[in-house]
Amino acid sequence: MRIEGSAYVVDLNRSQQVRNDNQQAQAVQGSRPAGRVINIDRVEISQKARELQTLKDEVAAMPDVRLDRVALAKQNLQNGGYRVDPSVLAQKMMDAYGKSR
Repeated sequence: MRIEGSAYVVDLNRSQQVRNDNQQAQAVQGSRPAGRVINIDRVEISQKARELQTLKDEVAAMPDVRLDRVALAKQNLQNGGYRVDPSVLAQKMMDAYGKSR
């Protein structure tokens, strides 16, 4: 296929042939063409980033509910040992309502 324009002519068949020739040469010579330098990308992770990832993994492994606290609350409710101070409850409700506005 040829593409012709006012400024240039592109012969796609020729570029495909060059590509095929290069691939055949690579197959004969090995995994890379002779005289070519391959740059290798490299990533290094800092010690702080590794520590942060470790902490994230530990937090993710923790349960969302502290079962020991739930069991203690259940026991206190059953034994009548759980008491709510109405004034403290009211103050906490007011504080929570004031922060959400």
